[in-house]
Amino acid sequence: MKILYFDLCAILILFILGISMFRKNLGVKTNKKIFLLYLILFITTLFDFAAEAYDLWVPEDKISPPLLYILFYGYFLTRNLIPLVYQHYICAVTDTDHILKKKKWLRVLFVLPYVGICFLLIINLFSNKVFYFDENMVYTRGPLFLGLYVFASMYLYMGLIYLFVYRKVLTTEKLLALMSMYPWNLAAILIQAFAPEYMVEMFMNTISFVLIVNIVQRPEEQMNPTVGIQNHIAYMSDMKKAFLLNKPVQILLVKILNHQALLTILGYDTFNSLLKELAGKIQLCFGGKGSPCGFYYLENGLLAVTSENVSSSFFKIPAQKISEMITDSIQMGKLDVELNGCICVFNCPQDFDEYDKMLSFLNTFYTYFPAKGSVTYLEELQEKQKSELRMRNEINGIVSKAIAENRFEMYYQPIYSVREKRFLSAEALIRLYDENYGFISPELFIKAAEKTGTILQIGEFVLDSVCRFAAECSRTGLPIDYIELNLSMKQCMQNDLTEKVLYYIEKYNIKPEQLNLEVTETAANTAQDIVAANMCELSKHNITFSLDDYGTGYSNFSRITELPFHIVKIDKSMADKVFDKTMKTILKYNIQLLKEIGMEILVEGVETEDMFKQFKEMGCDYIQGYYFSRPLPKNEFVEFIKSRQ
Repeated sequence: MKILYFDLCAILILFILGISMFRKNLGVKTNKKIFLLYLILFITTLFDFAAEAYDLWVPEDKISPPLLYILFYGYFLTRNLIPLVYQHYICAVTDTDHILKKKKWLRVLFVLPYVGICFLLIINLFSNKVFYFDENMVYTRGPLFLGLYVFASMYLYMGLIYLFVYRKVLTTEKLLALMSMYPWNLAAILIQAFAPEYMVEMFMNTISFVLIVNIVQRPEEQMNPTVGIQNHIAYMSDMKKAFLLNKPVQILLVKILNHQALLTILGYDTFNSLLKELAGKIQLCFGGKGSPCGFYYLENGLLAVTSENVSSSFFKIPAQKISEMITDSIQMGKLDVELNGCICVFNCPQDFDEYDKMLSFLNTFYTYFPAKGSVTYLEELQEKQKSELRMRNEINGIVSKAIAENRFEMYYQPIYSVREKRFLSAEALIRLYDENYGFISPELFIKAAEKTGTILQIGEFVLDSVCRFAAECSRTGLPIDYIELNLSMKQCMQNDLTEKVLYYIEKYNIKPEQLNLEVTETAANTAQDIVAANMCELSKHNITFSLDDYGTGYSNFSRITELPFHIVKIDKSMADKVFDKTMKTILKYNIQLLKEIGMEILVEGVETEDMFKQFKEMGCDYIQGYYFSRPLPKNEFVEFIKSRQ
């Protein structure tokens, strides 16, 4: 007698699982196929239970043979459909649907075993060679029944080979979960072959399905429940697969530039409601939740839409709708909320051929392009703009390579002494030449180095180079009293800064007075105790300091007087406005005040004779700028000083 409790347990588990699945979003790319697999598994289990129960519980004289055949045919047709649908589910999980669409032979190969099974079942209608019911209505297998196993085993081989080929796009955990379906099926078939009374086949399929849903799908890891779309984990996973498979993807990015201000003004709950509403409207621009596109919230006001349709016109209309939506205010209760957004559309691998480059672009693209809802298409940029964009996007790698290959070079800009009427010092400025992009702006690579921490390595290179050059000046008699070099904020905060500076002074046997260290206003006002301690300690060794970029930030006179500054450098941004009446007055009284508290004044960015005269009349001590010379490579600087002795 057949034991039906396993089928009953399977039906109960699938019913409970179905309720759970319908209440969760299991991921845009795989939900349709996992639901289809679930429905076929559930229907197959019902057919299996109904067929066996009908045969067992209905008296032999009341059994309807046509109905019995319908139940068994329903079971065989749906049971053998499971591996076909499962194979398509594997394609969805590995994100290889595009490969299946391109390769007709692969689609035919996937369908062929099921066609063979259907053919055998059709033959059985006329020959009873697959299965039949004898005169006592007992289910009996025919000689062709083995053919069902042969065709079903083809899916076993195809599935395992497919998973092995595309194993790199899956985690080990997910790979093992997907592979588990096959040994579970094989074990169930063997059990029923040797102990047919135990109806364990659908129960073991159900257990395997539960395992897959909980390990492979994991909706709680893939979805942002607050915003209602997929999260950054899902995005990174999908994009990694795309790059591994060289799959073309078009991506639209929307960055809400004022998201931090909105969070502060609206509060956490209202801001999240705003994001959810915005995400919903973006989905509607692409046809709603049934759209084949992927929708993601990547945190910090950044949303992304991905599509396998890489046509240049596909994103045009939706992007324009999103632009208009961001430009208009959104009403949140009694508040009219104005968004400031930046939108960008690009293609992978056309625009970014590496995953890391694409990821870096996500974090910086909004600093390159205009805001206020304007849309930028990378494919429409000129080649020069694309080159600059690539350079900015790859700057971290460029800096790391420059450090490893010693590609940095020091330039020196002469500083003129008004009182002594000669060039008595110079500012050391670092330069970087890249073989692919040429000279790279210091403002760009210094900022990148500060973010990654490589600024400390660059700082040591500068300190070493400047001390070595100061020693050369002494040895050759070049009349340069001292050289100024910039300290980054991180250098200022090093607890061993004094030891490092003294080490290079001793290494090249120069006098401490030959160095003047520049500290920015920002650094001077940050981590005050550490910076003050370092400056005071170095001052004890006769090393002088300049306050750099004066006028670009909040000038704290109390702070300036507390620290051992010798020179204050007025920034070029202020110097450029010397002919503005108001700014000239501000400059004049600032210079006067600084000199009264014992500071010497250096003006940067002086480019004309008229500017030189203006600052000379104001009593400035030193002048630096293109009026005298641009920054020069070491050898050219030496020749410049010699020619003006």
